[in-house]
Amino acid sequence: SFLGQPLDVSINMNVNDISSISEVKMEFSVTLYLRQVWRDQRLAYEGLSNRSVTLNHNQFDRMWTPDVFIRNLKAGIFHTITVPNRLIRLSPDGTILYSQRLTLTLACDMILNKYPMDNQTCKIEFGSYAYTTEDIELKWRVNVTEVEVNPGISLPEYHLSNATHHICTKNFSSTGRVAQLVNESHLYSLNTGNFPCLRAHFHLERRLRAYVLSTYLPSLLVVLLSWVSFWIDLDAVPARISLGILTILTITTQGSGSNRSMPAVSFTKAIDVWMATCLVFVFGSFIEYSIVNVLARRVKHTHLMKARGQKCSCSTCIQVRASKSLCLVVGGAHGFMTSQQNCKKPMDTFRISPEPGGSGFSKKMKHNKALMVDIMSRVLFPLLFLIFNMIYWPLYLL
Repeated sequence: SFLGQPLDVSINMNVNDISSISEVKMEFSVTLYLRQVWRDQRLAYEGLSNRSVTLNHNQFDRMWTPDVFIRNLKAGIFHTITVPNRLIRLSPDGTILYSQRLTLTLACDMILNKYPMDNQTCKIEFGSYAYTTEDIELKWRVNVTEVEVNPGISLPEYHLSNATHHICTKNFSSTGRVAQLVNESHLYSLNTGNFPCLRAHFHLERRLRAYVLSTYLPSLLVVLLSWVSFWIDLDAVPARISLGILTILTITTQGSGSNRSMPAVSFTKAIDVWMATCLVFVFGSFIEYSIVNVLARRVKHTHLMKARGQKCSCSTCIQVRASKSLCLVVGGAHGFMTSQQNCKKPMDTFRISPEPGGSGFSKKMKHNKALMVDIMSRVLFPLLFLIFNMIYWPLYLL
């Protein structure tokens, strides 16, 4: 800018590959060809039939170049195999095309509230390190694609939906902290001066299919498996307890695995809501059997107490020990033994009369509170889980 006007430096890039997107480190890697164009009248020449000249890369250090750097760079590689991957092309009017191949690891601030149904926007931010807006002005190149992306890029977890280019709009105070946002501005304002800035955005959509198969479907099947307990007989205590403990351990392990590749965050993600709800339903199924078991034992205890004062044929007494005998109470499909101290005379009777219409004890067991809880749970649990899904999926997908 020796003539008093800032030098125009035009930038465009060709993105060759995007890889290593890490949510834990909040970064992504990209390989690209960065191209800069400016005019240096001191290098203008005549002759050679107005042909451009490609300079040797050894001449690079002998010429002036803009000090463009990448603001959100974590690490970078300038490729030198088999030769330095650098192109310097000089036109007769002094216009210089400078292209270089770089592999960059860039910071990417990710918002993971909707993980794994989230979309991320990662950026590359260019700026001038030493030259202010009074010296150079960064612009996106015209008549070419500003941000060109290799159509063959395929990411395992993401789909690159779009790439856009923008002008930086931040304005910094002298402390380096963001003071305010200034619209229609393309510079950084620091205590050392105003610096130009350009930015490219990569819009990434996470592929949900893999998470449906690896996380959502298995956890759904575990929840459905826990509901099988509602159809198992009340007296099958080992079966129902084993099923409950197994499903709780399984859903807990799945929940831990779903966050293994995620950073520790202070907010709740979409996957956390799903796994926590599945755990609540599985644990609720286990608690439901505890309630059912207590109610069933109370019903049995009530029938035993009623049976002690009634008579049955003493011919059913079975001598077990010299001091005690057991009296078989008849009259039900599920006859049971009860201690009876007065069962001595052959003709004494202690009988429970069956209720009309079938076995009294069996019929009462079929209509007691414990069985009703199981029947209600068969409908209530699936209904509540269905309502949860009707709220969950539209909330995070839309």
